[in-house]
Amino acid sequence: MSAPVTTPLPAARRGTYIFLEEARRTAHVYLMAEVDASALRAARAAAERPAAYVTYVVKAAADVLEKYPEARAVFRGGRAPRLSVQPSVHAKVLFDKTVDGQRCVASGTVPDVQDKDVDGVQSVIDVYKKARMEDPEGPFAKVRTLQRLPLPVFRLLYRVMTRDPARRALLQGTFAVTSIGHEPVGAILPLISGTLGFGVGNIADAPRVRAGEVVVAPVFTLSLVFDHRVIDGAMAAEILAGVKNRLENWEPA
Repeated sequence: MSAPVTTPLPAARRGTYIFLEEARRTAHVYLMAEVDASALRAARAAAERPAAYVTYVVKAAADVLEKYPEARAVFRGGRAPRLSVQPSVHAKVLFDKTVDGQRCVASGTVPDVQDKDVDGVQSVIDVYKKARMEDPEGPFAKVRTLQRLPLPVFRLLYRVMTRDPARRALLQGTFAVTSIGHEPVGAILPLISGTLGFGVGNIADAPRVRAGEVVVAPVFTLSLVFDHRVIDGAMAAEILAGVKNRLENWEPA
């Protein structure tokens, strides 16, 4: 039997490592709902520039969160815990990237989603989706700089950068969205370092009951992870139900 190969943690995974250190401090609770994507499919078919399904989730979540200021709060711990409610709704979106042959997750922020339409949200997401991590002028340039630093320095700078609640919300999002829709996987329950995180599962045809009849419709699982220190289950359930309703009855905002 050959000996195991032991190597240092790849630099590309340092961001995830530091993020998970923060996420472990969060009191995660999970909710899930099935979403009928028929209206979204119709909207995409009618659009001159079809948006990704995750883009609709980002916009729908932002529309709902405008009505729930408590859920836009940034939690600050310590001896005197504090909540800082953010006036704007920023979305963190996760992207599957490869750096130096190492597959990793990178995040991009869509700022002020409440002021954007679907096309505007998609335009920002496209910048991150098309960008290469190695591009010195691209949106991931600062992340790459941090990844090259020794882990203790990376950790220190991360904490300094996210100490201010407003800056933290802009860098980490008021809420996060991650999708596994490209694979036949039903649901994902993401870890979060903020107050809310949405997970988007694969869209697949499934039986649905409409007006007493069984029909086949495109359906996906939308999960919501929330920090129980900030909001309770009743509010989280209302938010998830609101996003589900917005998606199933999609109309331009």
